[in-house]
Amino acid sequence: MWNDKERMSLNALLRKSLIGQPLTNIQFYLFSTRSKRQGNVAKLQPLFADDETLTSSSEYFSGLLSEKTLNDPALVELQDHHPEGGISLDEYGYASDSDFDEEEEGEEGEEKEETNETVQDSRRLHPCWQGITLYRSFEDERFELRANASGEQMLRTPSIKDFTTQEVQRGTIPSRRVLVTDTAFKTWQALLYYLYTDEIIFAPLRSQQPSPTTVHLSLDGPPPCSPKSMYRLACKIKHDQLQTTALAAIRSSLTEHNVLQELSSSLTARFPAILEMEVQMLFQYIATPTVTKEFPALIQRIVGAGSTDFPHGAEILTKLHKKMLSQLSGGRNYYWH
Repeated sequence: MWNDKERMSLNALLRKSLIGQPLTNIQFYLFSTRSKRQGNVAKLQPLFADDETLTSSSEYFSGLLSEKTLNDPALVELQDHHPEGGISLDEYGYASDSDFDEEEEGEEGEEKEETNETVQDSRRLHPCWQGITLYRSFEDERFELRANASGEQMLRTPSIKDFTTQEVQRGTIPSRRVLVTDTAFKTWQALLYYLYTDEIIFAPLRSQQPSPTTVHLSLDGPPPCSPKSMYRLACKIKHDQLQTTALAAIRSSLTEHNVLQELSSSLTARFPAILEMEVQMLFQYIATPTVTKEFPALIQRIVGAGSTDFPHGAEILTKLHKKMLSQLSGGRNYYWH
């Protein structure tokens, strides 16, 4: 059931459509593919949104889009001639993000051809790609968004509010263009859909057994994303409800078969709420056959790893020990002499 704010936002979009105003005036470009061989993320894909809907649905976007200069260092304004390329996994900040598609490795020539095809496919997604060419230099691995020579088709980036009926014509959608460097395309798409509709669905964790089946995309419902990726993004934009929803989805995905693997993830090391929840789930499954068999290997990893390889290992054991003492003592502290 939509709340009053969501209904007002959708009504505003309906009114815009009735009088011929564009329904989108901001474009986000995000990386969609991870290359383990090259150690980077690449293949930009566009997403389109209405700034008024975003600012009314999120304090993060309200602060972000109300200023001429973006106040988030991970977001970059794209000008008509702005070079951008794939970024390293270290720079991206979440190398194991499961919302990236894995790039199929092949011969160099095949990769070049695949890139060109991807660009052409992306340009067919929306009229705004008419007049824009995405160039790639294979010498320095850089991309460049360039406006074609035709003045009639050139995509411009005026002020967000600066629209006239004459500017809204086929292939010309005046819009602000923003490159997002710390979030995957699938995660950002799910966020925008959630802000429009208050609906979200999560894909299975990759650690779930048996291996989760591929989630088929459909225009009939929300685009799926990883709950771990969305939790990371929800924390960044300080969206409490979305954090709670994503954390609950992670919890419901944990079993005796994957709780140890999830405890070892880099995301767990960075977010105390996830660590606390996963230790609680480990304690719940501590006597199950799978955990009983595999737990010694986890301890060996913790003991043998340095602080950078497994930074939260000691905290896992400390929290687990406290839960065991609490269970054994009924909440009271016992001292042995």
